[in-house]
Amino acid sequence: MEDEIDLFDIFGVLWKSRLLIISIFMIAVLVGGVISFAMPSIYRTSSIVALGNFGDNIYTSQAAALTIMLSNEFMIDIFKDLNMTSDKFRDFKKNIIIESVKGTDNLFTISVYSKSRLEGMEIIQGIIQLFANLSDESYNKQMNILSDQLAITRANLDILNGDVNESRELLKNIQNSASGESPQQDELRFSRMIEYLQIEETRRQDLLDRYLDLQKQFTLARHLKVVQEPRVPLIPELSQKIIIVAIAAMFGLIIGIFAAFLRVGLRRRAEG
Repeated sequence: MEDEIDLFDIFGVLWKSRLLIISIFMIAVLVGGVISFAMPSIYRTSSIVALGNFGDNIYTSQAAALTIMLSNEFMIDIFKDLNMTSDKFRDFKKNIIIESVKGTDNLFTISVYSKSRLEGMEIIQGIIQLFANLSDESYNKQMNILSDQLAITRANLDILNGDVNESRELLKNIQNSASGESPQQDELRFSRMIEYLQIEETRRQDLLDRYLDLQKQFTLARHLKVVQEPRVPLIPELSQKIIIVAIAAMFGLIIGIFAAFLRVGLRRRAEG
């Protein structure tokens, strides 16, 4: 019963001091709002990028690519290209977030928080361009290798096609004319030619399969690709401002409740 009475007392105190609590709460929200909106606006620019698939263990690896782009050496190059002052490098790097897209092995997002609407897009474009430049040598080397292998395989396939055609002609001649030797020798010669032709046909099919596979690799090979282009943000990021107002509101409510009970306590002590 005492618990019920105490609970009713608490609600009674809060209800009687509702104007005080609401006033302190509103003042805190107002102060938080003034502080948050007095802060400089922060703009968020983002992009989604897909790594290439040209067979390099570094520049087509999601983990390796992220390590390179998040390294100080890489970021310093971007920092210098944008002609920023050296004392801001730590803030510059802190405002760049590069992370892999969950459930994929070649996609990652680049997000930049900046006070300038255009700066974020410039930074993202710089990151993409610099990484593409670093991987250009490996990409071109791999494409040249594939191109050479295609040419060699095509040449070998042409030679083997000629051999197969010649073997077929010889087989046709053996089948249509007798050699003047015994029938057993003609049959043996014919059988050997059939066996040789089968071997050549098998080799040709294997070579053709390899040629088609190389052609597929060459056709599907791609460099770094921007899946979602960075765009100039139209409005600033409001999440930080909202958090500041929410925290101010929470503290205002706590202080208001505390002030209400403090006032009641002081009043009772004065009456006593």
